[in-house]
Amino acid sequence: MDAAGGRRQVRELRRILQQRGVPTRQIAAVMAERFGVTPLMAFRHATGLTQAEVAELYNRKWPSDPPKTFKQVSYWECWQGPGSESSASARPPSYEDLVRLASLYRCLVDDLLLGPHRKLPLPPPEIGELLADVLLTVESDSYPGKADDATVITFDVPTGEGIVAVKLSRREFTELLAAGGLAALVPGAALAEPVTASGTARGATYYRHVLNAHQAGHHLLPPAAHLSVLQRELHGIEKARQETPGVARQELRRIQSEYAEHISWLLRESADLNGCQQWANRATTWAMEAGDTSMAAYMMIRTASLALDRKDHTRAMDLTMAVRNASWTIPPVLRGIAQAYEARGHALTGTVAAAHLDEATELITTGRTETDPPYLRFFTGDFADMQRATCYVDAGQPGRAVTILQSRITTIPTSHRRDRAVYLTRLGAAHAAAQEPDAAAFAGLGALTDARRSASEHVMTELDNLADTLMRQWPKQPQVRQFHEELRTARHSQLSGSV
Repeated sequence: MDAAGGRRQVRELRRILQQRGVPTRQIAAVMAERFGVTPLMAFRHATGLTQAEVAELYNRKWPSDPPKTFKQVSYWECWQGPGSESSASARPPSYEDLVRLASLYRCLVDDLLLGPHRKLPLPPPEIGELLADVLLTVESDSYPGKADDATVITFDVPTGEGIVAVKLSRREFTELLAAGGLAALVPGAALAEPVTASGTARGATYYRHVLNAHQAGHHLLPPAAHLSVLQRELHGIEKARQETPGVARQELRRIQSEYAEHISWLLRESADLNGCQQWANRATTWAMEAGDTSMAAYMMIRTASLALDRKDHTRAMDLTMAVRNASWTIPPVLRGIAQAYEARGHALTGTVAAAHLDEATELITTGRTETDPPYLRFFTGDFADMQRATCYVDAGQPGRAVTILQSRITTIPTSHRRDRAVYLTRLGAAHAAAQEPDAAAFAGLGALTDARRSASEHVMTELDNLADTLMRQWPKQPQVRQFHEELRTARHSQLSGSV
């Protein structure tokens, strides 16, 4: 691509595609496929810029010392993407740099990381039929709130032909979740066997199917939308229990505990900590009645997590040690989660328990079995890394946390807004602890956007704490003031909307 002939080919291809009215994102996709270049290089070519021009535009909009050069742009473009190693000629851009490059190229951060994908404007017949079949199985009058019809949910569905952009009203999407149809649309949903076409099945399989669909799609709707459906389904489970004898009755109680666990998590996201603890207690009680010691142990860990939020390291460590030392048979992943939270407790006393963190990572990443409860699938190596980074911040070693968090943020899909908001908020806290107020405020601004879109009040509360820290120490920094003002405006907008 450095030869004059190669540059002429690129310019000519871009000219032809632009004359045809092809969007920049699609031009980049063609460039990446035709010339085998990285997404960062493909988007630069699609916009018709040289590396020197990108550096000049970057420095004009975001002056820095030292300024960016064409060489820096070249390092970024030689990087092969998430999971690849740096080298003398290839260096990954920071999340801040990615956001700014995406602004220059008018694309998404995910486009620069994973490459532009061709989108089909309409779902192929099989997806259209699926949506129609699933939505017809749901009684339309069982979902109140027709105002939701005005809100459009858009998400991408990979197919053999490309990426399909599926658009549904919020009401339709909630119905899709409730009917268990998300499994066929969202990769990795890992749902149980499907509900019968008539929608009449109301046994254990059906109720677990609905729960798994809501867990898999937790990032696609705000917590309140999930809560309303799950709490209604709980009433159906209790009614079914009254009509079911023996072992099947106990299995329904187990499923009730799993519903209560997810409701507890959703309430935490809504910043309703009292409700979160109440549902955690209910989940524990139901789990013990059903003989589900794994769920009971998991809810003890949930309570430990709430204690860590309050900086109560003594309570958190008591609970996690009780889980680790329990005589119950619980999955290795669960013991790994307890180990990670115990390390968090140590960090609040100023100590990084490296051995605990290493063991937690090993248990979480290699201790999985086919019989693990479905809720444990969300605890991955990324979770272990997040806990390690949080430990470094709490123990006064924020620089190491910044390195971990920046490497992970660039791998988060665009649709996972809540996850991105959590990582960015923790990154902001790490930068603040490292006495880097501008970087902290920049991360906070990114987190604010995603937190509002995902309706995560838990993250908004963490952002309040970050803004308070920054304004207390650096009240005159322009970037800090901008973050503070935008957060205050967002909070005012929330308050106005609730009145």
